Amino acid sequence: MKFGQKIAELRKKNHLSQEALAEKMNVSRQAVSKWESDQSIPDIEKIVDLSELFGVTTNYLLKNGTPSFNPNAISKNENEEK
Repeated sequence: MKFGQKIAELRKKNHLSQEALAEKMNVSRQAVSKWESDQSIPDIEKIVDLSELFGVTTNYLLKNGTPSFNPNAISKNENEEK
């Protein structure tokens, strides 16, 4: 799922209009519309604010698909020390 789809889905789940989200984020309704249609992305501060507002991580908002790393893997240096 793309960034814009995630924002639209979270906005709707929280029963917010584009206008209401725009007011909470101190941006125009047009800015929210552009985010949702993937015509633009908000600056990093707005992304953090969105994650806090919706109770999700910035990784959830920004990443597409599965992680590109294995969090359970032991690094080469850790393996050599054992």
